[in-house]
Amino acid sequence: MLKHCIVGVDYSPEWDRTLEYLPAIKNLVGLEHLTLVHVVESFKRQRTQDQAGVAEGHLKGLAEQLTADLGIAVDYQVRTGFAASEILEVAKKHEADGVIALNRSHSASREVLVGNIVINLARMTKLPLLVVASDGAIAEPGAPVILGTDGSGPAKAAQRWFEGFVRQGNHGLALWVDADEHDDEEEAHRSLSTLSSEFSNVATRRLKGDVTDELVATATEEKAALLIIGKRGSTPIQDLLIGSTAEAVVRESRQPVLLIPS
Repeated sequence: MLKHCIVGVDYSPEWDRTLEYLPAIKNLVGLEHLTLVHVVESFKRQRTQDQAGVAEGHLKGLAEQLTADLGIAVDYQVRTGFAASEILEVAKKHEADGVIALNRSHSASREVLVGNIVINLARMTKLPLLVVASDGAIAEPGAPVILGTDGSGPAKAAQRWFEGFVRQGNHGLALWVDADEHDDEEEAHRSLSTLSSEFSNVATRRLKGDVTDELVATATEEKAALLIIGKRGSTPIQDLLIGSTAEAVVRESRQPVLLIPS
């Protein structure tokens, strides 16, 4: 599924939390190869650790550690430029299957002040983006994979990934949130019924309320291994607005989120 992933690396204390997620991610998504990328953002004040030799030495040591700990291939690159763009450029060049990123902030207002590479990645990516939270919990073996769906095109793209996980034996939970009275009752019933009849290891649930709140709350309550959602936007203009629900879920969830571009 996500055999080769790109991981953005920085030197913040929170970033080390990413390492704690990797064993569970490896087992869940079939990870076989990581490419570590540290981006020196030239428009920011440079630190000692951003010097080319220092950064490469750090990545080399980290790659050796991960190879030993995870038993997978790990390589690395140092790039200069805008972090999200450079990470995605490496992913394209290497024909990677996805990107893994750490979210440090659940506050939209704080993003305005300090920026949020994860949200930039979410807006720009054409590849699956797996987001983990710096203050989240590592999922236990057997934790469910959750699909957030509304029957739209992006949701159906996410559903294909969800079905891939449940075919591998993971327990699944498909959620349809009725946000208002205009939701398609017939489509909701048909979509959820099809999933539950096709897969014995999939439960379904319809909820009412704010979509982001319900998806994030349920993922937390179920201690989900993944919350899978679709991303709207296939043009440069649409990329800047991935959909308020998708962006809010990526920002707010403490459980891992897998964002699937349509």
